[in-house]
Amino acid sequence: MFRRRERNLLRRTSDRVESLLVFLLVLTFLAGAPLLAWQAGQAGYRSDLQAQQWEREHLFPVDALLQETATSESAKARWRAPDGTLQTGLVPATAGDLAGTRVPVWVDRAGALQAPPGKHDPVAQSVAIGVAVVLCLAAGLAGLYRIARAGLDRRRDRAWTREWLEVGPRWSRDSGRY
Repeated sequence: MFRRRERNLLRRTSDRVESLLVFLLVLTFLAGAPLLAWQAGQAGYRSDLQAQQWEREHLFPVDALLQETATSESAKARWRAPDGTLQTGLVPATAGDLAGTRVPVWVDRAGALQAPPGKHDPVAQSVAIGVAVVLCLAAGLAGLYRIARAGLDRRRDRAWTREWLEVGPRWSRDSGRY
């Protein structure tokens, strides 16, 4: 009913092992890449949303009133913290901003200056993470293939050398007949 496929007599065991290895690595990539990308993307998305939530709860925009004309990229100013206390310090300002100018700054609950919240795009970040995971998986599997292929090539080279040492002397003795 089913015919067994003819085997290529020139195909070595190491060739069959290499074909099986390629098949398994491609199957692993096709099965694993979507799952890993999805999981990593979801984790990145959740992490970005948590960072946004933390910033909403812990960072507050306030206006600082410059106490002096800005001569460089900062100037002395004062502002009111979320708890109502008056704070003073150096704030980022544009050179030439006059005393009395209001400058928006970000502070924590105690009124200490903080960097402004980052610009978050959870969807873009999750996609980027998913792509990076897929690329890392591909690189890892390609590395495994290169390592296995190097071992198989060494084995094939040794076998070829053994066979040549056996056959070569017979050929060189008979080469004068032709």
